[in-house]
Amino acid sequence: MNTLAMLIRKITFLAIFILSGFSWSVSAAPRIPDSLTQNGLIYCTSATGFSFNPQSADAGTSMNVITEQIYSKLFEIKNNSAVVTPSLAESYTLSADGKKIILHLRRGVKFHHTAWFTPSRNFNADDVVFSLNRVLGHNTSLPEFAMLENQISSTDKQRKIFHELAKKTRFPYFESIKLNQKIESVQALDPYTVQINLFMPDASILSHLASQYAIIFSQEYALQLNADDNLVQLDLLPVGTGPYQVKDYFRNQYVRLERNDNYWRKEAKIKNIIIDLSADRIGRLAKFFNGECQIAAFPDVSQLGLLKNHGEHFQTLQTEGMNLAFLAFNIKRPEMQKVEYRRAIAQAINRHRIIKDIYYQTASVANAIIPSVSWAATTGDGSQNFAYDYDPEAAKAFFKDKNLSLNIWVINEEQVFNPSPIKTAELIKFDLTNAGVKAQVRLISRNFLTEQLRNDSADYDLILSGWLAGNLDPDSFMRPILSCSSASEITNLANWCSPSFDHLLDHALTTTDTRLRAIDYNLAQKIVLSELPLLPIASVKRVLVSSTQVQGVDMTPFGNINFEKLSFRKGQKQ
Repeated sequence: MNTLAMLIRKITFLAIFILSGFSWSVSAAPRIPDSLTQNGLIYCTSATGFSFNPQSADAGTSMNVITEQIYSKLFEIKNNSAVVTPSLAESYTLSADGKKIILHLRRGVKFHHTAWFTPSRNFNADDVVFSLNRVLGHNTSLPEFAMLENQISSTDKQRKIFHELAKKTRFPYFESIKLNQKIESVQALDPYTVQINLFMPDASILSHLASQYAIIFSQEYALQLNADDNLVQLDLLPVGTGPYQVKDYFRNQYVRLERNDNYWRKEAKIKNIIIDLSADRIGRLAKFFNGECQIAAFPDVSQLGLLKNHGEHFQTLQTEGMNLAFLAFNIKRPEMQKVEYRRAIAQAINRHRIIKDIYYQTASVANAIIPSVSWAATTGDGSQNFAYDYDPEAAKAFFKDKNLSLNIWVINEEQVFNPSPIKTAELIKFDLTNAGVKAQVRLISRNFLTEQLRNDSADYDLILSGWLAGNLDPDSFMRPILSCSSASEITNLANWCSPSFDHLLDHALTTTDTRLRAIDYNLAQKIVLSELPLLPIASVKRVLVSSTQVQGVDMTPFGNINFEKLSFRKGQKQ
């Protein structure tokens, strides 16, 4: 292609981008058209952690707005169990040695037709190979363009650098589970058959491929963007195979979704969906009461009592979540290396008061690492004894004359596992002060924390954090926050490493028998609860409120809702 032709192509593409995606750059959203609010559903949620690509979003954040609506995955989690059910993969087989997974793909699945992309073919094996290779850090599906340095202008050099950075997008979730140490290679055997080659047998792989992060992209779309040195658009203007596709997006204001009439499953009943991102927790509930949205996610739980007077119009949905809020002890700090100090700090903290004052009883005190909703959780009512529960007198006696001073860091952002981290940190500081420990709370940003960890200069003693898993498999829960391979990373903030713990995690992957796997995970959990690199605080319920005029609202432990299953009651909106 000559220079003039390339220039014309880029100008044409830019014109299309401006016409179709101009709303991406404006700072204030216009009024939502009445035709949409009267003939669609409005879902109010948080803009925190919002991304059109859950793969590149921060690990542990909620992507419930995106994954189930725009994209499809190879597998889905069935009935909140260890069983996964095929989705884009119609079926699969496992080799006798457990090191090869053969996926037989569904035929006739169409990608979205949008203002920025018109597919020329249906979903096939190339899309699976590209999507998996991308998160593995393999760029084999995208060609490189050979250019001589003396023939490249300074502008082209800058564009090439930007292009290479787009290729090197980080994928926090898959990095946290070390997926590139699990999957050796991915190859297409024919247009509808894919072989995944594993380094070692790994019983968690299918669960990871069913997580909210494991979406499938169009390789054809990626190749088109790659040819235009604009691969970054893959994460900004989404193209998937899900029940809805993006029509408009106004940053931090709203996303307009339109029904995908070529969806490979049963067509969604509601044509237009507005995802309102503009309000905080209290604001979302206010909008809900005013009829400005039919569903409100993550409402201010302190205000849920207001719904009691309107029970015939509203319903509250709660489900146990695959999450954990915790206080991590930085094992790199001299005092935090002493297990007796960690245990005494645990005894000083009134976790029951945190549940009452922060979560308003929409969470339970966590006496374990594995959330109760996981198939590997211990049987019973979940109220197992915790050896280092609140005992202020014991803590005060231990710290007498110790003259201990601690730095507590807290990331200044709301998360599913902690709606008010600053207030939580202040409650912990109060308890520690009563036990004779001097504590200073420091508010930080996630970017600051990442930089400090990268430079090995993070000087916190304690840090308030948590984890939100994308599936019910304990491997995706325990490995990122506690394994040796994740020490000194933003997921393992305790910087803890126990070979015995890691051995149990690895051994659990050698069998597909969930009962045997659960035994290993619970033995690993006992090590954690004994050595206490982190103090579990709360397992949080996922909460949303919905108008009773909406039918089919069913929330998963990950906060996901399948909009394709929603409908309005007869005589209501259509």
